[in-house]
Amino acid sequence: MDDARGPAIAIAAAAIVFLASLPFLIPTAIWVVLTGYTITKGIGSAPDDASATSVLIAVVAIVTVFTLLIAGAIFAIGRTMTPKKRDRDAEPA
Repeated sequence: MDDARGPAIAIAAAAIVFLASLPFLIPTAIWVVLTGYTITKGIGSAPDDASATSVLIAVVAIVTVFTLLIAGAIFAIGRTMTPKKRDRDAEPA
């Protein structure tokens, strides 16, 4: 069986670094998105109040994007651990 120690260590390192940085990434991303929303709201329709639905959807989208990023990274690294398919008709060497 192939030695998958390298990709396994890479997956563990990526997960640890990503999960350790989430407490800094999520609030920063929320701040950036809400600042952009505030500027857009101030330029366009100042008398209207901020929409709670828009803020909630923005926060959910940010968390979803970070979840998909870590899942995609783990999938891409873990794909190297999957054994290659062999032709059934080929005779063993």
